[in-house]
Amino acid sequence: MRTGPRTGFRWTPDTIVYAITLWARKHSRPPFTSEWDQAGENHPSRQTVARVFGSWNEAMVAAGFDPRPRGRPRRALADG
Repeated sequence: MRTGPRTGFRWTPDTIVYAITLWARKHSRPPFTSEWDQAGENHPSRQTVARVFGSWNEAMVAAGFDPRPRGRPRRALADG
């Protein structure tokens, strides 16, 4: 499945942050990369997010979230 809007649209930092924010509002938390990969076509691909921001975690920071440290399991985040 192809992600993102139709031909001619370019994802900017602002539109990517907006897409992340919409996800967070809907799910009450920021997305995990695995969820973002499977979420459908109305958002940029994870690769696009990383290309625009330099990394997924930098995009999370730009959207106002604390990124999960690399390699840290999701469970550890829920436990505090």
